[in-house]
Amino acid sequence: MAARMRRRAGLTGLLAAGAATAGGAAAQAPAAPAKELILYHLNQPGGEEFRHYRQLLRNLRNHLSVLPQGGYDLRVVMHGAGLGLLRLAARQEPQIAATVDELKLAGVRFEICRITLRLDGIKLEELYDATEDDLVESGVGQVARLQHRGFAYIKI
Repeated sequence: MAARMRRRAGLTGLLAAGAATAGGAAAQAPAAPAKELILYHLNQPGGEEFRHYRQLLRNLRNHLSVLPQGGYDLRVVMHGAGLGLLRLAARQEPQIAATVDELKLAGVRFEICRITLRLDGIKLEELYDATEDDLVESGVGQVARLQHRGFAYIKI
């Protein structure tokens, strides 16, 4: 019986403490749902008929179709041969360029390795719709940084 009274007294104290903080908690706005953090890593050439790039773009579109609008931070980090996607779009593939435009309008960020540009002698103007804002110091470094921040890693 004494044990039951101690338990009841403990519960009463907890309930009172909870009631005291409940007013403060109720006044706070509910937390917004966390954004999904997604990283696609592209460092391969397009392959025969650019199938690899086309598959990446298809996967991105499919992925976006199941994500809540504005509920994600989706990035494509490109370095090495992966920059071929934007070079191809700039030169000869209007369909690929149109898909890149569509993805960018949906909020996908295409991040470009500055080291690859320098080592391969690529000018930013050779890449489709690329600006200084799209550059990261190191593609590999950016991949590691984003993974450390909790981005889901997808290698296509």
